[in-house]
Amino acid sequence: MYPHRQPCNSCQPPMQSPWFQPPAQPVVCPPQYRMHDSFMPRMQPVIHPIVNVNREHIVNVPQHFYTETNQNVVVNPQQQAFPMQQGGFQQPFPQQQQQFFPGQPRF
Repeated sequence: MYPHRQPCNSCQPPMQSPWFQPPAQPVVCPPQYRMHDSFMPRMQPVIHPIVNVNREHIVNVPQHFYTETNQNVVVNPQQQAFPMQQGGFQQPFPQQQQQFFPGQPRF
């Protein structure tokens, strides 16, 4: 177990040599550690938050409204572009039905 340790005198027969020296005290080195690592899995929750954002974009869409005005014009008979026929006054153009749109004031 300890290769540097010398056996004690009681384990060995005494030497008969005049130069016999008793063994020195053993030197014990600090222990060396051998690590045998093993690993066991453990679940670690990792949360990834996701934020869903519902966005509403306002888009300008043209909505056309037409205003209509009436003008009364008196025309001299010499300058009249459309001569009157027998039986009454004739209008030069037929009137169109006015179309109203939402939000448009009615006159």
